[in-house]
Amino acid sequence: MLRSYIDPTERIEADAKLPRLLVEGLLLGGTGLGVLALIFEIAADAFSVAAYQTLLAIHGAAGYHTIAIWAFIVLSALLFFGIVPAYKAGAYLRPNAGGSGPLVEAIGPPQLRWLSWAGTSLFFLDAILTIIISSISAADVLMLLYPEFAPYRIALAEFFAFFIMGVLVAMGPKRAVPLFLIGGGAFTIFTVGALATVGFAAAANPQWSFLTEGIVNRLTISGVVEHVVRAQQDVTAIGMVVVFQLFLRSMSSAMLGFSGYEVIPASGKHAARPKWKVINTSLTLAAVFLISTGVFQLYAAQRWNIPATEGYSTLLIEYEIIAAQSLGNGVLPENIVVTEADRADAAALYDASAVERATQELRGVASGATGENELLQLPRDQYIDEVAHDIALAHALENAITNTPGSSFLVIAGVLLAIILLLAQGGGYVGGAAVAANAARLGRLPGFFADDRIGISVIWGISAVLIPIIREVVVVESYYAFGFVSAFVITSTTVFFVRDDAMIARGIDPRSAEARSLRFAGLRGMVASYIMAIVLVTQKTDALLVIAAAGAAITLFQFYTAYGSLRRQKEEVTVPTFPPGTTKVDHEMGEVRAHDEARQRGVVDAIEELIENGSMAKFNVDSFRIRRLAAYLYNIEWQNFLEAQQQHDHERIEEPNLALEATYQEAYGKRNAIARHIEHYSHVGIFTFIHNYHLNWVALEHGRDAATVKQAMLDILFPQTGHEEIWQEYCAFQPERLPEPIWQFSRQRYLWAKDQWPNLSGRITTIWTLQDFGLIPQELDIKTVISVADGRHYKLVKIHTGATGEELEVEKETLDAEMNVENEVAEVKRDYETSTKNV
Repeated sequence: MLRSYIDPTERIEADAKLPRLLVEGLLLGGTGLGVLALIFEIAADAFSVAAYQTLLAIHGAAGYHTIAIWAFIVLSALLFFGIVPAYKAGAYLRPNAGGSGPLVEAIGPPQLRWLSWAGTSLFFLDAILTIIISSISAADVLMLLYPEFAPYRIALAEFFAFFIMGVLVAMGPKRAVPLFLIGGGAFTIFTVGALATVGFAAAANPQWSFLTEGIVNRLTISGVVEHVVRAQQDVTAIGMVVVFQLFLRSMSSAMLGFSGYEVIPASGKHAARPKWKVINTSLTLAAVFLISTGVFQLYAAQRWNIPATEGYSTLLIEYEIIAAQSLGNGVLPENIVVTEADRADAAALYDASAVERATQELRGVASGATGENELLQLPRDQYIDEVAHDIALAHALENAITNTPGSSFLVIAGVLLAIILLLAQGGGYVGGAAVAANAARLGRLPGFFADDRIGISVIWGISAVLIPIIREVVVVESYYAFGFVSAFVITSTTVFFVRDDAMIARGIDPRSAEARSLRFAGLRGMVASYIMAIVLVTQKTDALLVIAAAGAAITLFQFYTAYGSLRRQKEEVTVPTFPPGTTKVDHEMGEVRAHDEARQRGVVDAIEELIENGSMAKFNVDSFRIRRLAAYLYNIEWQNFLEAQQQHDHERIEEPNLALEATYQEAYGKRNAIARHIEHYSHVGIFTFIHNYHLNWVALEHGRDAATVKQAMLDILFPQTGHEEIWQEYCAFQPERLPEPIWQFSRQRYLWAKDQWPNLSGRITTIWTLQDFGLIPQELDIKTVISVADGRHYKLVKIHTGATGEELEVEKETLDAEMNVENEVAEVKRDYETSTKNV
């Protein structure tokens, strides 16, 4: 069951390339993104939410750190020993899939195709929730540097969401990759060092916990933190039933830290080759990073007794303690001296809060059970004592940090976390737009979603409406988790039930031990993901109905777009044919449009291959005119040619499902027919020249009728084509007015014939002229040597003319040897001199 399913030779070769693959793509070179580049690119989406993982775990455990730690340990085991192997197997089978939904279409059995519909809907919802979480979180982080902006927190979140959307729409997702690499790399490297410092400091100095309460109260009074969740009693004093309930709830909340894991295989199409090796290594390293950061954060939170602070990351509180104690001048309990000014400030805060609370009560606005309200429940004197102490602590912290490395550390931490959270929005925008584009490619969403900018704009519009409604990260995390957990379920189930042909395509015998090992990886993922799903459904039931309703609505919209109604078509989808030059094609169903677009991509790739391998070089026409001709003949949207040229150096990505791949291959397999079709219009241009100019050499009185001249011109201009073949094709030719895209190609061949005819016909036209003057007999053998194939080969054309056109005889020979060419040329010259010596 644990036997490797990877081909030994392939594994050895991939392992040998691993040192290079680790750093490839960091400077946007090579065959794609290497391991570190891929991790840095997705760091914004995969790692940013980890900054809130500790907060959510402690919040779910009602402030009990021990319960939160054990819940995270179980989650980490499920991730590393269940989800990771399943994702690795899926990446090995189809590294270009681009997510769980496309993976079902690519390698899953037909019975599971409905999962791809649901997966697309939930991933799109996930993208929207990513924008909401990241923008709110970025606004929260800004409070670390500028707490006075707390009243404008939601407005800032709206601005951040709009700003990143504007950047991506203006630059385009592909041009924004360097931003993700730089920001993700800086955040990842900084976080590794900073969290290592936090962990060691927490282990060595648990007494620094005296700073925690003062920091939390200061954040609460300033309005940065809206709710504080603390353990109300010792964990040993509560019953096992309550412990188990809190354990499950903490698990369901802490799952949010793994939300970006799905982004790694989804970005696999940009990975360096071999892609599966890059993706698999990235999956392992990313899992280690996520687990280790969570462990360090939770351990420090337990040692320093940090509660769950809604609206502010636990990580930032840990950073503030480190900045003061390790990188600053340090704070001791005896340094905290309460002054009369501190007491006066505390009294003023109490009076202002009391007035505000009274005003809210008069307006009928209920006040929540915030940390500040808990303080206000105290008598005035006790409130002043506690808040004055917190103010004195804030002054001591400020004095310990000012003009020290700790001050720079906090600025860097805040800026990097804010940047990575902003970039996480980019990951949500790009990921959601990519899923929408893939659904559009499958015909399940309108075709305009194929443009990523449209998908990005739609996601922003929905997010902008929901941000003021949701307001808190802890509110949206309930909904957010359903998306990526469903992705875990879909991927694992697909790997376990993988089709036999998908394994055979990767060189795995479906009845072999390797196949059983691969399916076992899927089974482990199923066990892990199903446990996560059960925990989520039982603990987040309040969010389940909303997610199910939203997912069902998007799925029904996909279904309607694909089939034109909510009733699935039983008959097989057939692409209707349209006459060449049809500028606007209206498809009744999205699936028909998808098949037509797959056909177009097949034709485009066939034409690009014909251009690349030199098959079109013989026409001596620039590639633009060839592409424009093909676009007209086969009703190809020009954007397909532009995309094909942009992806020239990249490995082709398969069509999203088997049906579309079959349509693509059918169109691509007609390369020879396409080449002949293009050659036909090349002949049309030359035939037009012959039709227009042959009359200049017709002389019926000398037995040289139009047919004789045309045949002679054809044989000289088409030295490599048999006489009867080219003559029959010309006889079938009828001059007509051609559409501009066709004529602009044929015209080049017309001009080529017009330019080449004087060079090739010098001998025969001279003889015709002499015959017209009666200087040489009408019955004559004419020989002409013509170079073809860029001068690499030669053709000897022999034309026998007689008193009548019926006596015309033509012979064509290939002269490959240089000696034969020289001999034949000499013989032709002698014949010519003999026939004209009496002139």
